[in-house]
Amino acid sequence: MKYSDIVNLRAMRPAYNIQEEGLGEWKTFIANDQFNGILNNMIKAVRNNDADNHKSVWIAGTYGTGKSHAGAVLKHLFCDSIDDIREYVEEEYRKEKYAKLRNSLLNVRSEKRLFPVNLYGQQSIAHEEDLSLQIQREIKRALRKAGIEITVKTDFDSLVEHIDEQPAIWQTLIDSNTMLSSVVPDLKKLKQLLQNGDTEVLERVRTAQRTAGIDIRLQIQNMKDWIFEVQNALKQQGVYDGLLIIWDEFTEIMTSSIGGRLLVLLQEIAEAMMNPENNSYFLFISHPSALLTLKEEEREKTKGRYHYVAYNMEPVSAFKIMSKKFKIVNEELYEQRKQHFYALHHELLNTFSQTSTDPAETIENIMNLYPLHPSTANLATYYAREAGSSSRSVFEFLADDSVRNFLDNETYYEKGLTITADYLWDYVQPNFEKDTMRFGAVTERYNSHHITVEAAGANHLRVFKGVLLLNALNNIANSDTVTPSEENIHNLFVGTDVENDLQDILDFLNDKSIIQRQPNGNYSILFTALPGEEIQKIKEELMSSNYLYTDQVIKFGDTARNAFDKNFRQVARPISYQFFSRQSNEYTLLNRIENTKASARDYEIFLAILVARNQEEMFALKDIAERNSKEERFGNVVFLVMETPFGDKEYERFIEYQANAQCAQSHSLPKQRETYAKNASEMIDEWIKRMRGYNATFYLHNDSMTIVGSRIVSTINTAVAPQIFTAGPESLELIQTKGCSVTYWAKKAVKATVDTILSYQTKEEILKSASCSGPGRHVEFLLQDSVDDNLDWKSDIDPNHPLKKVCNYVDEYLSGRHTNKNQTFNLGDKLIELTKPPYGLYQSYAPMTMVAFAMRKYVDKIYDTNGKPRKAKHLVDDVVEMFAAWEKGKQSNKLNFMFESREAGKLSRSLIQMFSLKKLKGYSDISSLKDAKAAIQYEYTKEKGFPLWSLKYCPSEYNTEDMRTLITNVMQVVSDPESMKNPTLLNDTINGFEAQKFE
Repeated sequence: MKYSDIVNLRAMRPAYNIQEEGLGEWKTFIANDQFNGILNNMIKAVRNNDADNHKSVWIAGTYGTGKSHAGAVLKHLFCDSIDDIREYVEEEYRKEKYAKLRNSLLNVRSEKRLFPVNLYGQQSIAHEEDLSLQIQREIKRALRKAGIEITVKTDFDSLVEHIDEQPAIWQTLIDSNTMLSSVVPDLKKLKQLLQNGDTEVLERVRTAQRTAGIDIRLQIQNMKDWIFEVQNALKQQGVYDGLLIIWDEFTEIMTSSIGGRLLVLLQEIAEAMMNPENNSYFLFISHPSALLTLKEEEREKTKGRYHYVAYNMEPVSAFKIMSKKFKIVNEELYEQRKQHFYALHHELLNTFSQTSTDPAETIENIMNLYPLHPSTANLATYYAREAGSSSRSVFEFLADDSVRNFLDNETYYEKGLTITADYLWDYVQPNFEKDTMRFGAVTERYNSHHITVEAAGANHLRVFKGVLLLNALNNIANSDTVTPSEENIHNLFVGTDVENDLQDILDFLNDKSIIQRQPNGNYSILFTALPGEEIQKIKEELMSSNYLYTDQVIKFGDTARNAFDKNFRQVARPISYQFFSRQSNEYTLLNRIENTKASARDYEIFLAILVARNQEEMFALKDIAERNSKEERFGNVVFLVMETPFGDKEYERFIEYQANAQCAQSHSLPKQRETYAKNASEMIDEWIKRMRGYNATFYLHNDSMTIVGSRIVSTINTAVAPQIFTAGPESLELIQTKGCSVTYWAKKAVKATVDTILSYQTKEEILKSASCSGPGRHVEFLLQDSVDDNLDWKSDIDPNHPLKKVCNYVDEYLSGRHTNKNQTFNLGDKLIELTKPPYGLYQSYAPMTMVAFAMRKYVDKIYDTNGKPRKAKHLVDDVVEMFAAWEKGKQSNKLNFMFESREAGKLSRSLIQMFSLKKLKGYSDISSLKDAKAAIQYEYTKEKGFPLWSLKYCPSEYNTEDMRTLITNVMQVVSDPESMKNPTLLNDTINGFEAQKFE
């Protein structure tokens, strides 16, 4: 036999979800005095006969208190039909003491009924203007789900207003939707029908909007009017009198970067709801921390605008809620076991029911928790209220495997054991380990001594865990039932196999100095386990050196770097960044930014991320960024000020963790050091997460842009990069909108794509190539509006098209005044500026395509140092080599080339004809003056057996003075290495040849 044969655990959701309720699930709620107070306030508000009480409701409670379930009950009590709730109300409030509340509720419900609308959490609200969109969308969704069709004046007005503001969108909508265009051929007709209140056209517009995925945001004033128009339309239908807008997890809204501003907008609506002609209400459900974003004075004013109720988990009501978790399988055996235990230990029932307004009911609830020990249940409620989280609540504890294993253990059933406090300790310890500020001393004591205690016996360890749990909760809760007194320790194990040995175990803990008995009899732990004076000294040293500045804090470990690296993987162009903060002076900060920028590659976006400890530092950094972003030396530095300060209190906590970690290290306590260091890292992690929900401001050139932190990457891709690299690929709108995939921008030497661009002769051939599709789609975008099918520039090409700009630059530096003919130059050095703003080219599809296209016109026009022209296949290698050299930051001798002047080319052809050079062995492909010179110097004279000057002495009638001058000039051209730089000599030789040649 085992406990699970007589009692088991119900499958219950750990958190109530108003939006996904099961049928009748709300009725499992256990009402208590707190809830009844909220219900009474709600009745007064909905009755609407007292201006002071006619206002919305705000429930604030910690995780696991049942606030969402309470909100769901309010929704059903005021929104379901009265016939559907009557049975629940009369059963739940059947006792005489609830007669007034019961009658008041049923009376107000006989007169009023509200229509429910559910919202949850952030609701995809990133900007203030999103608020009206989300509220309107959820109200419409709820009406549609209920089969209610309502059209109000503001629906028409908002659409007409939007048509005037965005006519292009609406024209596109008409053109693309035949159902709409069949009745409204143009915007003028559409506006006319909407202004006339044509409901058929409105429905067609809504259908077209849904098909196109378009939502029209209402202005907040229009939103307010729209809500009350909907309210009045509902009332006219005769079923509902107003709206109940329930917003669960409202904490997410309040703690967002725009939470304060959103609350102001919502309060405008809430205040209008207080007007006697209105019967609509908000029901906000949040964590108590939601209002901490406001100043104290504003916080109190806000509470006054609502029926604001702090919803706590009280032990008395928690016992009843927890008892619902147990499902009786064998009623007879369960009652026998339960009655036997409490007959022997009735004093426990008195201990935990003495604060109850209904002791008899509380005693019944405690007994129904069997085999959970009542002391364990008491501690569990305080843990849930004071230290728990949504993921580790008291209800999660009851569903834990350790509890299930207990119920399935035959030995435990045979001995009549109960679930004692050590089970709860095992469950909550991981959470305590994360919160060393509140529980570090307790977890450190456990980590330091649990092996010694366990060696003394299993019961010793159980008592040790129980005493630690009392200490942990006593540190945060104000209750006599959780102080680590001998009485409370005894209560933890009343009726267990530990009870008889308890005093010996406590003596062991005291004698071994594991947990010592204090003069007042308590087994208290001093919540500073490490030497206080030593820690204080370390803290002072850390604050004056290692973590004097905020950038030193964020650079602790690799938490921040890893988080930003992960986020920046979606930045298209290569990016380099570093964290900075306020230093001893502005000069030092700016020098550090400048020096760090110098180590970044020219084609990278360089981000100077400025972080602050507090608001004062943040505003100082914004001022520095704004002023210096206009300076020339920071022309391409992107200053990014994160408007989420670390916080002075958080800084002190961080220093506390670091000091404890360092102190633990010096005392050879590696586990404690690891715990404190981990907590410090988690603080950084939490800071980074907060940054995503708050504002950040970019400063670049003479411009600034404030966005929410979660949009940093998209802003860099679409706004920041194009502003720096105005002639880079991202300056093309097509690439901005369609080519932001990071695979398109991946850094790689795309030789196949370069080959395609240089070798193919039509756009169609290029775009059909596999090397220009898939990740190479940037090629298509670059060519689409710039060149025709023959790869010639289109007549209407935008002069700012990046492909055109790159080609112009290449032409200027290769064909223009920047390159001397007949002189060697290095192609990589000549075009190095292409790696810098405004171009920013690097090894990738688009940049290499742009340069390859620019080099097409130089096929057979550039010569290597041997005088051979570079064919298309050669230029493919040259472009790839050039990008590789740029990436390495080194000059490549493979890129040494030259251009041949017009004179040199003509003279080359003259010499070939003059000496029949192409008939020489091995010189059939002479293509430059350098080739021709080599042929004469090394092969022609060798074949003839005479030096060139001998021609001057040849007896012939043609050997005139002019002929001898020509021979002299040829000799100088051939023998002088610098002759190609002498245009006079080249021209004289050409002219001499033309004058002396004859058939």
